[in-house]
Amino acid sequence: MSTEPVDRDAARWGGIAGIALAVLYVVAILLMTGTPNGDESNAKWRDYFLDSGHRNQIVAGAFVMGVAMVALILFVAALRVQFRVVRGSEWLSTVSLTSGIILAAMLAVAAAAMAAIPADTAFPNAPVPRDADIMRSIESIGFTALLVFGMAAAGLLMISSSVGGGRAALLPRWFVITSVVAGVIVMIGGFVFLPMILFVLWSLASGIFLIRSRNRELVAEGA
Repeated sequence: MSTEPVDRDAARWGGIAGIALAVLYVVAILLMTGTPNGDESNAKWRDYFLDSGHRNQIVAGAFVMGVAMVALILFVAALRVQFRVVRGSEWLSTVSLTSGIILAAMLAVAAAAMAAIPADTAFPNAPVPRDADIMRSIESIGFTALLVFGMAAAGLLMISSSVGGGRAALLPRWFVITSVVAGVIVMIGGFVFLPMILFVLWSLASGIFLIRSRNRELVAEGA
């Protein structure tokens, strides 16, 4: 376990980014996932998208997800900086960074797919498609990107970042063990939606730990 000082700026901004990621991600999901269930009637699907309020809500959610993606990149970059103090953790740093980039890409794909019809209708003033199956199919692409590929990357990010954070003395042992277990659950079971909550909680807690690590350095220097 490393005894080297943390990078204060990276820890502070990374912590803020981790907390922002958790909040923005939840807001984006809530805004974008109010569509009818897949087995609902075609008429109900079309009525939903004919409502400009629903369309604007989904587009707003896509923009919020874009900001969440930026927060994710800053968060992962901050974690990578902290790994520099730990000899032999280069591969963990690489896995963490790569999985974070893949997750960011999947968030972008999911948001773009879910907002495709609302945005097409709002900006070029195109008509709402008459075939509800088109709406279902496009939304399915978004959920597949998010819940299958995205959550696989999120689980790997949780595992690699938590182990690396533990080696760098940024995270307590109990949190590392819990995060590894949660990461495995997210990685293999994220497609059922609920395990995604574990990723949100992990991001929030990791952000708090990063900020606390910076504060510990400041207190140690003052002493």
